[in-house]
Parts: sequence; structure tokens; C-alpha cells
Amino acid sequence: MNNPPTSPIAPAREPNLVINTAPPYALVRSRHGFMLANRNDIYIGQALIRYGEYGEIETQFLSQMVRDAGVVVEVGANIGSHTVPLAKLAAAAGAEVIAFEPQPFVFQNLCANLALNSIGNVRAWPVACGLEAGTVWFPSQTYTQPGNFGGVSMQSEATSPDLMAVPCVRLDDVLGDRDVSLIKLDVEGFELAALQGACQILKRSRPALYLENDRVEKSQALIEWLWAQEYRLWWHVSPLFNPKNFLGEDENVYRNLSSFNMLALPRESDIVVQGCTEVTDAGHHPLRED
Repeated sequence: MNNPPTSPIAPAREPNLVINTAPPYALVRSRHGFMLANRNDIYIGQALIRYGEYGEIETQFLSQMVRDAGVVVEVGANIGSHTVPLAKLAAAAGAEVIAFEPQPFVFQNLCANLALNSIGNVRAWPVACGLEAGTVWFPSQTYTQPGNFGGVSMQSEATSPDLMAVPCVRLDDVLGDRDVSLIKLDVEGFELAALQGACQILKRSRPALYLENDRVEKSQALIEWLWAQEYRLWWHVSPLFNPKNFLGEDENVYRNLSSFNMLALPRESDIVVQGCTEVTDAGHHPLRED
């Protein structure tokens, strides 16, 4: 996301509050079903309460990529705001979703939302995905205080005693010879490492990829690596505020904030991409001030 606010977004007026559960949670009605939302999550949780959805513009774009019975993989599923609608689309195509979320507290929230919506075609794993199997670390979070819990980054070394350790797997090891049709990655700068652990999947299944790319300093290496795997890339920049949000809320608390993602398709794909700008210069990023 670009230009994040320096202070937490003001809490929603909660027109959509359904049930006060144990703090910090609220059970809310959303576009894609009932969701358990953390009030202290200044982006995902507050969006579900205020708008009844989060990242819906991304979800609508991704829905075009769920086309067949191949496995859909989501790396960085968070609480399931994308997982639930993706799973419903996948079920209609006879497909399974495999979701990964390494933050233990957030993973519990993800599983709750899958259960609330009776989602039976998702296998959820409480692990990170990277280049090598082992352990990664992330800064300890206080989920009962305001924070951006979708913005937590993994790191490959324990540089501080305050970091929390979580298991890390290679997608190639977990998925074996499964046919994969789509991989969605939102792992806060760890996208390249996760993809490097999926080389065999990319060679065998040639899945579509949808991945966050908002770390300008890491963008060129990510783009060049994907080009080397014979993928074409397109920028997909989507505002966080959806004027047609589920609750019809007019106030845009995100101002000019957007998500910066890329769609990657095998060069041999016959899918026609419309409304997106193809990536032709690895050194250029929409957030870069030239």
C-alpha cells in the first residue's frame, strides 16, 4: 500500500456490528458471509466492520483467474477475507484451496472464518512459505492494540530476541505433483523467496500468479526472476476503497491508498489481459519517484 497513514485509521461507526464477542473480536456481516474481525486491525478488521468487505476490487479481478479444477494456493491468507470468496469460486470449479498463514493468532482467526462459512474445500496451514524448509521469524505483535497485522514481514534470520519463530516450508514439498492453477501471494516482501520454493510447480503446472509488489527496493529482482521463468507481467493497482462497497458507505477513510500487485501469466498463455499495464521495464515501479 502506498503512503500509509502515520496514525491508525479512525474506528468505524460500526453500522455493521452483529455480535460483540470476546475482545478484540466482532462478528460482522460481509459481502461473502459472516466474518470474525479484529477491531484492532486498522485495515482488514476495520474494513470488514465499516464496509462489509476488504480488498474487493482485488477479489473481483482474481475471480477471472479461477477457471478450472487446478489447486488454488494462497500464501499469506491472513484472516480469510480473500480466502472465503476464492474458496467459493474454486468449489464451483471443483477445485481445492490451500492457504498458508504463519501468524498463530491470525491463523486462528482464519480458521474461524472458514468454519463460520462452512468452507470445506480449504486446507489451511499455520506456516510460512520460502526458499528453504526450516524456520523464519517475525516481530511479535500485540493483537489487542491497534496495528496493521496484514503488514507483518517474515525474515530469514533471528536478529532480535523479541522475534517470534514459525515453521517455513517449500511449496514444492507441500504440494508435490498437484496441478496448480493459481498462486496468490501477499507476504510483505517475502514473495520472491516463496516463489523460489515453488520452481517445480511453476515449471510443471505453469499457474497464473497474483502477487503483491509494493517494496520498491525488491521489485526489480522479483520482476527479473519471473521473466527468467518465462512469465509476462502486468501491474494491477487497486484502490483500497471500493465505491460500490457492500454496505454502501460513502466515506473513504483510505484517501489515496492502493494495493500494488502484479498479475503474472506464462508466456504461452492465451488469456487476454485488459485494463492493466504490462511490465516492460524491471527498474520502473509505480511508487518510484523518478
